[in-house]
Amino acid sequence: MASVLVQIQPGFLHKQQLLKTPSNQLTVSVGSFSRIEYSRSFSVSCKLQNNKDFAVGRREAIKLILSTYILSHPNSSFAQSVAFKEYIDTFDGYSFNYPLNWIQVRGAGADIFFRDPFVLDENLSVEISSPSSSRYKSVQDLGPPEEAGKKVLRQYLTEFMSTRLGVRRESKILSTSSRTADDGKLYYQVEVNIKSFANNNELAVMPQDRIARLEWNRRYLSVLGVENNRLYELRLQTPEKVFEEEEGDLRQVMDSFRVNKVTD
Repeated sequence: MASVLVQIQPGFLHKQQLLKTPSNQLTVSVGSFSRIEYSRSFSVSCKLQNNKDFAVGRREAIKLILSTYILSHPNSSFAQSVAFKEYIDTFDGYSFNYPLNWIQVRGAGADIFFRDPFVLDENLSVEISSPSSSRYKSVQDLGPPEEAGKKVLRQYLTEFMSTRLGVRRESKILSTSSRTADDGKLYYQVEVNIKSFANNNELAVMPQDRIARLEWNRRYLSVLGVENNRLYELRLQTPEKVFEEEEGDLRQVMDSFRVNKVTD
């Protein structure tokens, strides 16, 4: 008989962090929570039978125990959603909320850039048109949302253009929409999906030896707004699988984006 004790101390866990028992380094996956916050410790002890008598893996058993605890404590902070922090740029004139555990990356080329410290393909940035070369009066200067969506997709594909042999990109516009926010301004929202494929042997002579494999599959979310005669774009990038788990949180980020008048 083997005994496993799992003890969780107060603090924060990200969805990809792992817990390990000190005795035998048993790894426990926390699950698919966007962010787990808990304020008190608890212990769970379970008896794990060896050999054929134990039909359920230890990893699955402890995941089941953690799930049972959460369901039995619906008001505990385990069930809380991700926490946000507001970012305000008074110089350029925009603001948004971003996940509290995301970190700012400087020198990334955008006006501002944050990324998830664990999911490196998940990030947020803001792009602003040049004040000397743009005279936007409204986001409607881009045309209807459908036309703006085509422009956004073309820009993404231009940025992701690759010179590698055997690379192929598939893309499609998933949705375009417009909304008037509580500041009275009109915003466009664009969602696109882009997949990247690459041959496993791009120098092979025979076509059957060049097998394309999926490199990445991402969702791109853009929010467009106009103020100060400039076009502002909030960009969110996330793997499709992560988007399925964190859609609600990412849409909160999108809905929080505001462009503000800059006073001299």
